[in-house]
Amino acid sequence: MSKKGRSKGEKPEMEVDAVQMANEELRAKLTSIQIEFQQEKSKVGKLRERLQEAKLEREQEQRRHTAYISELKAKLHEEKTKELQALREVLIRQHEQEAARTAKIKEGELQRLQATLNVLRDGAADKVKTALLAEAREEARRAFDGERLRLQQEILELKAARKQAEEALSNCMQADKTKAADLRAAYQAHQDEVHRIKRECERDIRRLMDEIKGKDRVILALEKELGVQTGQTQKLLLQKEALDEQLVQVREAERYHSSPKRELPPGIGDMAELMGVQDQHMDERDVRRFQLKIAELNSVIRKLEDRNTLLADERNELLKRSRETEVQLKPLVEKNKRMNKKNEDLLHSIQRMEEKIKNLTRENVEMKEKLSAQASLKRHTSLNDLSLTRDEQEIEFLRLQVLEQQHVIDDLSLVRLCG
Repeated sequence: MSKKGRSKGEKPEMEVDAVQMANEELRAKLTSIQIEFQQEKSKVGKLRERLQEAKLEREQEQRRHTAYISELKAKLHEEKTKELQALREVLIRQHEQEAARTAKIKEGELQRLQATLNVLRDGAADKVKTALLAEAREEARRAFDGERLRLQQEILELKAARKQAEEALSNCMQADKTKAADLRAAYQAHQDEVHRIKRECERDIRRLMDEIKGKDRVILALEKELGVQTGQTQKLLLQKEALDEQLVQVREAERYHSSPKRELPPGIGDMAELMGVQDQHMDERDVRRFQLKIAELNSVIRKLEDRNTLLADERNELLKRSRETEVQLKPLVEKNKRMNKKNEDLLHSIQRMEEKIKNLTRENVEMKEKLSAQASLKRHTSLNDLSLTRDEQEIEFLRLQVLEQQHVIDDLSLVRLCG
């Protein structure tokens, strides 16, 4: 029986040991799993930090690229404007040179024909005169046709160049309008942010000033209460001193004026002593109570002073933030001033362009009047056909000049619209 009892007692112990071992193994596994979990959490935190850093770097890189692209666009716009201006000047110079050359050629032909006319007038035969006139007409017609074809080709080339310049100018105008709209939106957003920050700062400053004023009022009230309590304490101390002096005087009078036969009744002495002791205890309790009250008031005053110091620090911090905000807004204000100056320059250039357009319009009107006056004049000579041919050439040349001036006026109008 004893063996069976021992065997039965050992089995639960073995089971308990097995359970404990399994529990320890599970605890060890749980500890290792927790350690791994903490490691994974730290890894995840590091990955998040790296991801945040990468995101910040990507945003900074994007901002740099945006600024670089804006600078490139501005440089490209300036280069295109300069190229267009140079092309316009080159075309104007070429046209002036061609006009001067054509004028010289016409002048030479006119002189030659005038010499031929003089020779014919001096006494040549009618047949020779007719042949020379026919030859002169044919040469003038061929020269006029060749000059007309050349001028038409130049007009087509100038129209193509003008079309390209207008397309480039329209692209530049669109880019400038887009950039101006972006700048206006950014400026408006900055202005709204500045006004919002100013309103918040002013509201916080007013709130803090109200809190400081309230704390000052509380401190003044507590100081008044402390003064009242101090006055009461001093009054009680004076009363105590007066009672002590009276008690001393009574005792001295009793000691000097009393005798063994003439003693006061014992009840009266005990009563006076008891009253003195009670008054002394009451005075001590009042003094302790007032001291505790004064200590509490001092602690409250210290707390209020600490709070006032904290509020002053917060106010200084807000003032510092306000100054930093003003420093941050200073570049925007300067940029706004530069934009205003640029707008003024553009207005001045537009005014100059308008004056130039007026001058060109006046010259155009004068040339039209001159053209109409020359068309009204007719030469009645024997060489009527030759004169008509020369007049037609001059009219065609003047018409080309009028068209060229009209092109210049259109270009100036486009420049004005771009400005």
